[in-house]
Amino acid sequence: MSFIYELPTPGMVNFYHLLTDPTGSRTGQLAAANASRAAMRTTLKECKRSVGPINWVRVVRALEDYLPHLLGIMKSLEIDDLLMPNEVVFSWRSTLSSRRLKSAPRISLSSFHYELAFVLLTLAFAHSNTAETTIASIGQYELGSETDRRAGDEKLTTAVDALCRASGIFDYLSSQTIPNWEASQPEGGRLLRQSRPPELSSELTAGLAKVSLADAERLAVRRLLSRSVMEHHTTPGAGLPKSHPSPGLLAKLQLNIHTLYSGAFDSLSLVISGSGANAEVSGAFRDYLRDGRQFSLGLGYKWLGIDAGEQSSRYAEAVGWLSLARESLKAVGGGGRTMVVVRNGAIKSERARKKGKTEHELDEVDRFMKAYEQINRTIVVIMKVTFEAVPSSGSLLSRVPGGRAALSPRAYTLPTALQRDFGSNYTPTSGDIAESDEEEEGGGGVDPQYALRDYYY
Repeated sequence: MSFIYELPTPGMVNFYHLLTDPTGSRTGQLAAANASRAAMRTTLKECKRSVGPINWVRVVRALEDYLPHLLGIMKSLEIDDLLMPNEVVFSWRSTLSSRRLKSAPRISLSSFHYELAFVLLTLAFAHSNTAETTIASIGQYELGSETDRRAGDEKLTTAVDALCRASGIFDYLSSQTIPNWEASQPEGGRLLRQSRPPELSSELTAGLAKVSLADAERLAVRRLLSRSVMEHHTTPGAGLPKSHPSPGLLAKLQLNIHTLYSGAFDSLSLVISGSGANAEVSGAFRDYLRDGRQFSLGLGYKWLGIDAGEQSSRYAEAVGWLSLARESLKAVGGGGRTMVVVRNGAIKSERARKKGKTEHELDEVDRFMKAYEQINRTIVVIMKVTFEAVPSSGSLLSRVPGGRAALSPRAYTLPTALQRDFGSNYTPTSGDIAESDEEEEGGGGVDPQYALRDYYY
């Protein structure tokens, strides 16, 4: 399952009071932008307070509704239809930063590029969370009827699409929005890189794009396996079902997922090793990447082993690959773990509640390993041939094939800037401006939820 991002929340801004309309023709535009931003802010704060299911589609819509208004303000400032007597300061609560205090840090910067970057970042987070909610709703759908399987596959497709959208937005942030922001700053953004939150660095957003794509590819592999999982559940037996995809193909798909998670982890390391007080990233997110790359590597080795055993009858080699798979899977969840506090202060322990996906995969690896070891010994007795030694780890690792991509990010383009006036009689109302800039005390400033670290589907 995917990482659950805690959404950032913005501070209050009133464009109507901070910008000057020299011709008096942009009153409606400013008021509409205020109303749209206030609606977005209210929606994000409701998400933070919520203890139940969140309507992520509504969150995505609120963010997408505000973007054209924000771009319209930026365009009007560029052509002097609006003037900015003083720098407008935007503040957002950073939620992917590592923090020692209960409350998430609020970081204030005077740039419309900062506002745009955080809105896009939050939009990508919301798309990713939409996918996670969709997957959580279908459960182990492969164990039901054919109708259930088809319906579950359709929902998987929807979740994959949401993650590819998120990946495209993260990629746009890394390649377009953030470089443009840095180019607009004195000294090429050197001081900016020390003051902005880590999630608004080109390195980390590039890593986030890889994470979303890796999450999407995991779901694509699950969809590819759904028919064979259902067949095996209906008619269990030794070996692979007839409908099972090629183990060699599955190995390459998992190895590509491993490459994506590893690339994201490397990007994260660049941010952590960077200078500046804000160069820290949530430990829960680091754990997610570490576990993701170990788990996908273990599955890649597992399928290489099954391919050697089932397709080529190279049983000793199969045992070697499965030994490597077992080693990698056992490393999932190892090392220093981050205690994750979620809403209401509850500690979620999925490992204690039920058997995780990692343990299931280890059981399957052990089952195939024992079978191949037995076959290898039987061949020696019956055929009276020399026992085939298990290849060394070094010789196997030198033959690991390259990965194979299953998906690509969905390219993102900004919406058209909304510059038209909404009427000179349009004046701000109490609904256009948030009433308070105070953040709620309860439930804020916790690490993003990573309660399902053992479940990689």
